[in-house]
Amino acid sequence: MRRVWIRADGNHQFGLGHLVRCTALAQMLQNHFRITFFFKEVPKQIKQEIEKHPFQTTRIDSEEAFFKKLTPDITVVLDGYHFDAGYQKKIKKIGCALVCIDDIHDKEFYADLIINHAPAATKKLYAAQPYTRFALGPDYVLLRPSFLSVSSQKKQNRYYEKILICFGGSDSKNLTRRTLDVVLDFNQFKKITIITGSAYLHEKGLKATISKDNRIEYFHAVDQEQMARLMIEADAAIVPASGILFEVLATGTTAIAGMYTDNQKNVYTGFKNMNAIIDAGTFQIQQVENAINQLGDFQNPKIIDGKSPERLLKLFQSLK
Repeated sequence: MRRVWIRADGNHQFGLGHLVRCTALAQMLQNHFRITFFFKEVPKQIKQEIEKHPFQTTRIDSEEAFFKKLTPDITVVLDGYHFDAGYQKKIKKIGCALVCIDDIHDKEFYADLIINHAPAATKKLYAAQPYTRFALGPDYVLLRPSFLSVSSQKKQNRYYEKILICFGGSDSKNLTRRTLDVVLDFNQFKKITIITGSAYLHEKGLKATISKDNRIEYFHAVDQEQMARLMIEADAAIVPASGILFEVLATGTTAIAGMYTDNQKNVYTGFKNMNAIIDAGTFQIQQVENAINQLGDFQNPKIIDGKSPERLLKLFQSLK
């Protein structure tokens, strides 16, 4: 069985999304390739999630330690903004097939395959090589099985009484709390579900607010199965234009989405132009209020068809 080695990092400040989507890719490929993850940093919870599957994990102290292990028969997957053109060329010099997962197209690429599931992604955005192939847009979305399995189901959101708020990861700006304060002013919501990530550091203040309103149900650091279930149960969800937005769209739940970091811009702009989301801008109070007021008129489109694993597997099998 051919080998795929995935090189990605993440900690409580950055990179959790990279690790989540790499885990999704690994699950898509696991029946056809032997998967090994290599990282310098990885949160304990995500490492445990990875190790639930038939994947190997290896911690490295330096990039040279990674290069020394490589042989030409390995397909390498890179996901991280620090893997520049020089890094990629070293891998290609060894003779490996190279796949880059990217969302900001800010460098020259030497990959055999570039994956960018943002809806606005096009080949013209990339400085790549003549041999580079592309897997662009939601047809190649990197989602975990719990979300892909429900993406073919049709959902009608006629009444908006249950809303979910999730900013994932660390939510360093505590947009969860600010957004909740806005949502609490809308009496139409009979149930408000809050989900925070494993690196969230503002639980004490959040719980003080939660205790004052019995409409709120709070969850922390949930697994993918529970996350999918909670999204399906909601009529609408307020989320950033990150991997979480793709998950919401897969479940058919109406998405109120915006951006608060530069690497979310392409996903935000792409889905906004497709009329796939209700625009929450940068999650300022007035922007969130305006978005909620548009719920009744929004027509929820079908964006994700659940067939990205088949498309990506075919591409990986064609790599030499």
